Amino acid sequence: MTTPHTDRPARRPVSRASWNALVDGISFAAFVLLTSTGVLLRWTLPPGSGRRTTVFGLDRHEWGTLHFWMAIALLAALSLHLALHWRFIANVVRGRARTGSWKRAAIGVFGLIALLALALAPFFAPVEESARGGGERRGMHRGMDAR
Repeated sequence: MTTPHTDRPARRPVSRASWNALVDGISFAAFVLLTSTGVLLRWTLPPGSGRRTTVFGLDRHEWGTLHFWMAIALLAALSLHLALHWRFIANVVRGRARTGSWKRAAIGVFGLIALLALALAPFFAPVEESARGGGERRGMHRGMDAR
């Protein structure tokens, strides 16, 4: 089958399964990169290493920026994943009314409220300045006790 006025074959729309595979692949890649940059920031470039120590020419702050954008990419990919599966989610939540199903709904609502409260809490907490500089934990370096 060709498109009108051309000899090219008609393009089929991308299937839902293809979109799911693409979004899942992007989610997995973002998760792996987020995890690896987190490990790098925690153990290879600990707090206080500043601009003295680099990996692939990037210091702790630049890796932190990359870590932040990987988190944003993962959040976007997971949001798209939820959007692609929204019909399934709505059907599971709606479900058939059974004895005790109100408990499941109450637990779900409570969990959602608790998750939102936990996620939004840092935005409403007061910002404090420390007398110590550097932001390092007292007595801790690279996750080991400095006894």
